[in-house]
Amino acid sequence: MNQDIRTLELARLYERQGYYQDALEMYLHLDTRETGSEIQAGITRMNKKMEDAGHQPHPQEKISFLFEKWLMLMVLRHRLDNFIKIKKRLS
Repeated sequence: MNQDIRTLELARLYERQGYYQDALEMYLHLDTRETGSEIQAGITRMNKKMEDAGHQPHPQEKISFLFEKWLMLMVLRHRLDNFIKIKKRLS
């Protein structure tokens, strides 16, 4: 899927049409680029709907997702540390 057209509106459209796997992938992609309770709620809904439908994510998908989240948090932590250092120098 082309990453340029991954939007929250398109994820919602996939969800309404019953394409839960596609919607979940889009929500997960959006979650790496921006944070928001609406995106997190979409991920939770899609996981729940897929579990109810009998689809269990592959363990590698879960590990990949968690690793991606961890890596993003590490990058954000590094940026925050740099910001704090700069702020201290300016004070």
